[in-house]
Amino acid sequence: MNIKLLISISVFSFSSVAWSQESINSAKFEPLSDVRVSMQRMLRSVEGRYFLDLYAGIWNPHGTLYDLRDQNVVAFKGSQKADQLQLKSVKVNGDSASSEQYQLSGHLDANTGNMATTFSALHSSLKTPIQFEPAFKAAEKPRFVFKFYGLKNINLAGTDRLKQVDVINKLDHKVVQSLTNFDAYPKSIGYMDINFDGYYDVVLSDISNTYKVEDKRFIYWMYNPKTGQFQRSPQLENIVGFPSLHGEKQQIDFGNGQIYQVADGLLNYIE
Repeated sequence: MNIKLLISISVFSFSSVAWSQESINSAKFEPLSDVRVSMQRMLRSVEGRYFLDLYAGIWNPHGTLYDLRDQNVVAFKGSQKADQLQLKSVKVNGDSASSEQYQLSGHLDANTGNMATTFSALHSSLKTPIQFEPAFKAAEKPRFVFKFYGLKNINLAGTDRLKQVDVINKLDHKVVQSLTNFDAYPKSIGYMDINFDGYYDVVLSDISNTYKVEDKRFIYWMYNPKTGQFQRSPQLENIVGFPSLHGEKQQIDFGNGQIYQVADGLLNYIE
């Protein structure tokens, strides 16, 4: 079976009622201040040998380093102070240190995505400088921050809802777009490049109807660089499972054997 889904941004279904230039609905909802933005950066070393999946700007920064030449993989966890990262190797399961302990330390430019690091080993003289840059480059990548609004019910646990995300231009602090018409998990959102085009997309955990977080249903707002807007993707929302991105292969693994190759704007199901 060969399943192909078109994810080219130019043909995403889009409803004009799903956004506005101003935050017209925020008065109906309460501001939510404890929503975590989980941003996945996909970085490649300038000479092409290393690929780094990095989650930074959160309380537990972590990542996975792929040596594409020697086919080695090292998982990291650590700490971050301002733009300085100190990451130490752990096993892939994240529970205990590996036999050889590695460290990845360096400075991350949050605006450009460039990262100057040193990769070193505790029990050897290995000390390799690695300069990373965005793996998928985009012209004039926007700089956004978000404000969140929703419904709170202090009397009934688990009933809070994220109902609106305001997309704000980081440079002039103006609302670019309001994402609405959904019920989502109110504690975190994903900010990642789902289709490997260099632009970050917004992923929300869908808890509308009778869905729970454990059902792994997601809402995808894909960034369209031609319009400067995010628009929903019903095609992706039909796939059940958390989208685990493997940027070094340009693949998305939704779990349960659902692996798709992204090529030329298409999701190609891998049997």
